[in-house]
Amino acid sequence: MIAFILLCVLFIVMGILLSKRVSNGTEFLVAGRGLPSIALAFTIAATHFGGGALIGGIENGAQFGVWAGTYVIISFGIACFVNAYIAPKFRRVANNLTPPDFIESRFGHSKFLRGYHVAVYIFGTIAIMAAQFSAFGGIATAFGINRNVAVILGAIVVVLYTVMAGMWGVAATDFVQLLICLIFLPIVAVVGMGIMTTETGVTVGNLLSTPFFEQNGSVGNFLYSLIPTIVGSAFAYEFYLRYQSSKDEKDARNSSIVAGILLLALAIPVGIIGAMGHKLYPNIPGTEVLSYVVSQTIPAWAGYLFLAAVLAAIMSTASAMMNSLSGMVARDIYHKLFNHEMEFDSLPYTLRLSKISTVIGGLAAMLVALKFTSVIGLLFWTSPLQSGVIFAPMIFGLFWKKSSKTGAYAAIIVGAVVALIDMLGIYALPERMLVTMAASSLALIIGSLVKPDVDQNHSLKTGGQGQSLT
Repeated sequence: MIAFILLCVLFIVMGILLSKRVSNGTEFLVAGRGLPSIALAFTIAATHFGGGALIGGIENGAQFGVWAGTYVIISFGIACFVNAYIAPKFRRVANNLTPPDFIESRFGHSKFLRGYHVAVYIFGTIAIMAAQFSAFGGIATAFGINRNVAVILGAIVVVLYTVMAGMWGVAATDFVQLLICLIFLPIVAVVGMGIMTTETGVTVGNLLSTPFFEQNGSVGNFLYSLIPTIVGSAFAYEFYLRYQSSKDEKDARNSSIVAGILLLALAIPVGIIGAMGHKLYPNIPGTEVLSYVVSQTIPAWAGYLFLAAVLAAIMSTASAMMNSLSGMVARDIYHKLFNHEMEFDSLPYTLRLSKISTVIGGLAAMLVALKFTSVIGLLFWTSPLQSGVIFAPMIFGLFWKKSSKTGAYAAIIVGAVVALIDMLGIYALPERMLVTMAASSLALIIGSLVKPDVDQNHSLKTGGQGQSLT
């Protein structure tokens, strides 16, 4: 309990110290485009490595074998390597903070395109935050803290260090949180392996010698993790803001590569902990193995180390979502929808709105987490309207020069209609995300060919860091 409180106090103190760096909206959202490379790499990796990835990886390892427990986290690592190619291209675009900024740079100013983007992401972001706070409350009960008290405490801590220092505070605490995971998870895995070998005779070599695709359907399960991860993280708000926080294109690329390496290093301990739990408790459902490992297998001190790692992972994802929400409100709504002709940092309420939206979003997510123990289903339900529809304007806009504004409009409208057909139960698509992406992409291609932009040279305006954020 004392260690838990001290960890929370540490994060708040870090937020207070870093708050001096924040004087305007750009500093709050993207750290003035000046995050050190190592901090950038850690915050990219920490945003991927949330509580769901950690807990879900252990459950998969218990049910399907050690390598299955690594699939999701390895997918995150591969996505970072792919993004090492994409991130510099997004970072290169001038006057760019959020994903809708890229769409504007590519297709011109459009309240419809930006408004749709914000509308479909804002509720999903709150749902992710609520899911993280709910998981935080559930795990914190192992420290002897009431679930609802833990949800409130976790939300307050994350809101405080985010609202005080924005991306600076989020990146700094992400560094500490991921470092906790990098140190503690291998320790827990090593301690557990010793117990497993003593009690069952199975060694870590025995576990790791199994095929990477051990079960029937393993290839499909791996691809089911890999493809949505690559597609979603390429232009998701939380990662896009991090690309824009880099000093330059080179930093964006190198930090993504380092983040991928960090995630691959975390994948093995997670898979081992899950598979170890199954060997020790073969008759226990995979979803319950984690609690048995923590409460009945490893020493109490190792259990607390593990729980600290889980809580750190959860808080890092929650703070990333909170920072994204402030970008949607301050940049996309207040600035671009209502004050488009003015410069971002010259607006009188940019920083204030960034902070207010952080507080309101955190409180909304906290209230949802207090009322529901599981809200992540809301995110999966709306994901076709988000990544499925936005994929075509972002990715085709980046790589296909003939993409036009008409094509972007067609992609949004057709993609949204296809997504809603499945979401409302009118017709069940065979693969709701991929079908939505395909329909949206086809509409963009046809729309662009039927009505190309008169001036193709307006697309992808690039420039140096010194340009103002208009």
